[in-house]
Amino acid sequence: MNKKFLYIFFSDLFFISATSLVFAVPWGLKNYPLHLTWNVFFVLASDTSGHDSGTARSIIFGFVIPTIAVYLLYCIVRYLLYKKSIKINIKKIFFANLIYFSVFLLVLICSTRLWSYFFIYKEVTSEPKSSAFYKENFLNYDDSVIIVPENKRNLIMIFLESMEPCYSDVEHGGVFKENLIPNLTKYGMNNINFSDSDLLGGGFNFAGTSWTVAGILSKMAAVPYFNPFKEYNGKLTCLKNAYTLNDYLADQDYVQFFSMGSEKQFENRDLFLEDHHVEIHDIKWYKENKMIPEDYQVFWGFEDSKLYSMAKIELENLSNQSKPFFFGMLTVDTHFPYGYVCDECKNELDSQMKNVVRCADNQVGKFLDWIQNQDWFSNTTVVILGDHAYLDAPLNNFITEQGILPKKVINSKRRFINIIINPVEELKEIKQKNRCYSSFDIMPTVLEALGNKFSKNGIGLGRSLFSDSETLVEKYGVEKLEKETMKNVIEYNKLK
Repeated sequence: MNKKFLYIFFSDLFFISATSLVFAVPWGLKNYPLHLTWNVFFVLASDTSGHDSGTARSIIFGFVIPTIAVYLLYCIVRYLLYKKSIKINIKKIFFANLIYFSVFLLVLICSTRLWSYFFIYKEVTSEPKSSAFYKENFLNYDDSVIIVPENKRNLIMIFLESMEPCYSDVEHGGVFKENLIPNLTKYGMNNINFSDSDLLGGGFNFAGTSWTVAGILSKMAAVPYFNPFKEYNGKLTCLKNAYTLNDYLADQDYVQFFSMGSEKQFENRDLFLEDHHVEIHDIKWYKENKMIPEDYQVFWGFEDSKLYSMAKIELENLSNQSKPFFFGMLTVDTHFPYGYVCDECKNELDSQMKNVVRCADNQVGKFLDWIQNQDWFSNTTVVILGDHAYLDAPLNNFITEQGILPKKVINSKRRFINIIINPVEELKEIKQKNRCYSSFDIMPTVLEALGNKFSKNGIGLGRSLFSDSETLVEKYGVEKLEKETMKNVIEYNKLK
């Protein structure tokens, strides 16, 4: 193999790689929250099958085709120069392409903070150490001693994808001129909504709680998502030794189902829920049971309008049983970056995401109205939660781009929404405003909403918001709490 061939080969390789980065870096920064390195690391480390059906198309048109087109143009120019007998200095072209590649490799490293993954990997794979923070603040089940109510209320938990109180108008605590979520605002103002202000609000978002599976896990188990898996007898399990909300409900003889329009194994959501007594009905299950056509696929699976129809069927079946029930569901239409425009969406606002959020609010509003008209509602508590805040990307954040407040103010208001409808009677007048809290506090709060009592007002890293107990956000602040919970510690590993 001669030197000339090697120069040309590697020169072209550097050119193609650099050109792909020219298109791929802005594509990635627009379509993924690459600045949230903990999220990206743990998502890539989990099962990513069942991803959004539009991702492959986005990749092809976002940077594969443009890269090929530019390379073909490069080859044509080189060929024309050759045909005109214009001498090309192969060495100079090689070094030019090497510099071209190096520059955009550096852009990739800096814009995505690639070096941070080394430190994350090092922390995750390090030898666990004992944590003074966990020893002081983690409440074991035996320490909390839950007193179970005689009347066991049904529980519905609706996890709304990327739903924030920020979507409301400024008058109600949001950041937009128009209210994108009038129905949720109404339900929040007329029911229980724990807020860090006097207006509509929600809980703080941070690493270990701020993507879908982490949001669900942290709200149901009162601990963060920090490499929560362990292999037992050749089978991967998730926080097998943790005592979660669903473990409590299983001990109280609840029937438990969770419904979603996407595939349950994405991000290993199935491992967490199924390891803790919850049966999942996902798109595959609905197809197998002839409730969705076998060849149907939009966005992440099927749209929320169909999910709400499925949820009504599930709830009618559950309400006909003699046991109390837990029913959870996870919507998807409002998923970053642009959401999904379904047949019910109206084009009445000035951006697709705004229209999708408004449509999602209309759908959940109708569903909540339906629930309250059912015979079983009087003995049912309904909890509405954002699974996490909107996953903005460095080059794509419609909240800060279209909100009417200063960017700094908007970022300080970002929360996941929380609304509790119809808790036990004695809790309906509890102070709800000017409370700072996180996903960890949801589990004990929901259990108390059902009538359960704690001897220490909490469980795990969570504290019931119906009590006067200081949450860990109120005690330490978000930055300290995130720092302490994103460590590989013995106390967390005992929960696996």
